Amino acid sequence: MKIISWNINGIKSIIKQGFLDEIIAQKPDILCLQEVKSDEIPEIDGYIAYNNPALENSNFYGTAIYTKIEPISLRKGFGDKEFDSEGRVMRMEFENFNLFNVYAPSGAKSEERLNRKYRFYDEFTKYVYKSNKPSVICGDFNRISAEIDAKNPKNIKNKSGFMPEEQEWFKEILTRYVDAFRKFHKDGDNFTWWPNRKGFRQENKGYRFDYFLVSKSFSKTLTDSYILKDQLGSDHAPIVLELNSCPVCGIVNNVDNEYCYHCGIKLIESEEEDEVRLDKLEIPKDKIILLDLNYTLIANSKEIKYMALDEKIKNQKYESELIDLIKDNYVILITASPYKRSHKILRDIKEKTGFVVDESFWNFGRQPPVLKKYWVETEVIPRHGADMDKYLAIESNPATRRMYKKLGIEARPKSDFI
Repeated sequence: MKIISWNINGIKSIIKQGFLDEIIAQKPDILCLQEVKSDEIPEIDGYIAYNNPALENSNFYGTAIYTKIEPISLRKGFGDKEFDSEGRVMRMEFENFNLFNVYAPSGAKSEERLNRKYRFYDEFTKYVYKSNKPSVICGDFNRISAEIDAKNPKNIKNKSGFMPEEQEWFKEILTRYVDAFRKFHKDGDNFTWWPNRKGFRQENKGYRFDYFLVSKSFSKTLTDSYILKDQLGSDHAPIVLELNSCPVCGIVNNVDNEYCYHCGIKLIESEEEDEVRLDKLEIPKDKIILLDLNYTLIANSKEIKYMALDEKIKNQKYESELIDLIKDNYVILITASPYKRSHKILRDIKEKTGFVVDESFWNFGRQPPVLKKYWVETEVIPRHGADMDKYLAIESNPATRRMYKKLGIEARPKSDFI
């Protein structure tokens, strides 16, 4: 899993200059933004977007998150009306960790602002410590952890960003959390913010204000953390955290499992590449089952859509409905894409393959991994049986194809056909 955190100093500016596209090209699973300065953020294909703008004036402050993995829950703010009105904190809950996206006050210019900054950290720390799961905290902290995080530490000594009280906070928080960047980079001259003065960035006269702090119980899952120093668009550089996690459901592999305990995907993959056919295959439409981005099979009805999770699991009609469809030679599309995109997806399939999808089942809102766990454990996905030519699964994800193979299902990449 790749998480990127970036203080963008205004999303409208980075969109206009094309820098948002550049950061998405880094293919983060989760993108955390600070200082968004807008009550509207664009949709990005493949991501779910959450915005937390300042309530009184959205042209200041604000945070946002783009994620490929549907969270279990989202909370905007942490219970302090003053700071929550500025959109400074978001907490996103996943299956086995919480992600905190934070934009701290600067505390510069006056003693009042500095005291306000201290109060923010006191309240935010209490909030984070209440987390019932391991945590990943990222964002613009507006303070450095040690002298190594400044080009000229004497210039910031006893000023906001490097006050004795701020150093005490780092000493305390680092008894519970790991500074992910420092785990991999012990040397200096690694900065994420540069004053907006001529030559300061070019000469690397900066500070490290942006961090990933990760619960110590997750420390062995960290595979890398680094700064995208050359990314333009803001006075801050993006920072990256890479974790060993399941590529399908996002579960962080903090116990060195060979297989994901939620969706069954093998986490330690071989280096062998799946062969892609140059001569495209042709299969009659009555023998195709399209399994693209599949997550779980939920009947296409409003009744099931609004059921509680336990009721959804009880009302899965995998075997009877799926077998009936196969007997009737239906083409089936099972997808995790939002229902509102269904007509576009069906149109694209017809245009690119000539196949007409007679029936489709949709995963409304990408349900929690417990549904896929049920789906995999009970093995209620179609099997070939004796007739290997009866139908074929088409699946983009090589890890998912390997999972199907374990369950006796032949699956081929879309590139063999499209």
